Amino acid sequence: MMIFINCANPVNSPLYVETGTCLNGEKSSNVSLLMRSYVNVGGMKASDLMELCSLERMTLLPAKDYKNMSYKEIHSQLAYGFELSWHKSKCGSCATICYIDDSNRTKCAGGQY
Repeated sequence: MMIFINCANPVNSPLYVETGTCLNGEKSSNVSLLMRSYVNVGGMKASDLMELCSLERMTLLPAKDYKNMSYKEIHSQLAYGFELSWHKSKCGSCATICYIDDSNRTKCAGGQY
């Protein structure tokens, strides 16, 4: 997963890869606020979100090790896209709809396992 983050203050954390600065769409006394833009790859906990930062968007990425990649390399992976496939055989004994939970286990929508 890739998470785009905007922060009012500079962030020095290995979880945040700097992408540059941008002008925030909000106006304060007719002056745009300068925001610092970051990306996080691989996910983060709510407690990892720094003060005066906001999540702007999230997207999926192909499964890969993104540690120590520059933003340019990460962006190239995002531009490449990802393949999403689903096979009915994964539903196993589910009578109707199934899904994969956060632990990567198949679950039936009706509550059966």
